[in-house]
Amino acid sequence: MEPRRRRPLVGLLYNPAIPALVDAAPELVECIEVVPDRLWYDFGERNPRGRFHRVHGAIETLRRCCRGRVVTGHGIGLSLPSAMPLDAELVGAVADTHRDLGFAWYSEHMSAFVVPHGRVPNAQAGLGLPVPYDEEVLALLRGKLAGLSGALGVPLLMENGSIFAPLPDLDFTEPAFFNRLYAEGSCALLLDLHNLLVSARNGAQDPRAYLDELDRDAVHEVHLAGGDELSGFYTDSHSRLTPEPVWEWAYEELPRCRNLRALVFEFHESYFERIGLDALVDELERLHALADVLAPAGTA
Repeated sequence: MEPRRRRPLVGLLYNPAIPALVDAAPELVECIEVVPDRLWYDFGERNPRGRFHRVHGAIETLRRCCRGRVVTGHGIGLSLPSAMPLDAELVGAVADTHRDLGFAWYSEHMSAFVVPHGRVPNAQAGLGLPVPYDEEVLALLRGKLAGLSGALGVPLLMENGSIFAPLPDLDFTEPAFFNRLYAEGSCALLLDLHNLLVSARNGAQDPRAYLDELDRDAVHEVHLAGGDELSGFYTDSHSRLTPEPVWEWAYEELPRCRNLRALVFEFHESYFERIGLDALVDELERLHALADVLAPAGTA
């Protein structure tokens, strides 16, 4: 059966600056992507008052922004490709948030984020560490995705990470690894086009070869963002508008992604003033123009 193409939604990854942008251009924001890990403080399992303390004021503001929009989840704490066991308590907290907000789908990162032996169960490394793409990691990830799918009951996506140095002697290339997961029904792909630019500028991947090898039907969501130079590396800092090479790839490659459901722009709230409200509205309008190009004939 052929995939059913539809016009992708245009959305934003939620942060504390998003309400101002939603108020300025409500008609341009069709979906909100929520990082559940930012809605609580994690004090560890030994805390007598409970591990997770929700930030209720922030959640109420988030609910207002999400009203009438599609809501998706985007996790950073489960570190699914790592060898650490699946954090069942964290999965439970994510499931509670899903019951509250109603995620249409849920995504995680194809990177290792969690530091073992930290003071709390999901102590963050601060940087997504690359994954060795081999059969062992595939089996480990397959099992964790099955557990997460059972807890949430929504489609799962995994996002390609930004790579700063190539890993040698892998069983799979990254796109082949994603293709295998998709073919097995474990998850679809959140394709971060800006992360491809990060990897390319740091000499770790060829984006054209990557996209040529990728099964485009696996792509269910796309991220766009901008970054900065830091100590000789180009980073995925979510600090600027989308660079032109990323727009070029989007227009050239995304028409072949028949299952694409959303185009999401990411920026960090600390760069809101530097980017500027007017420029962010312009970026949303540019995303809508792209979504119209990707819509089936007669639906734009």
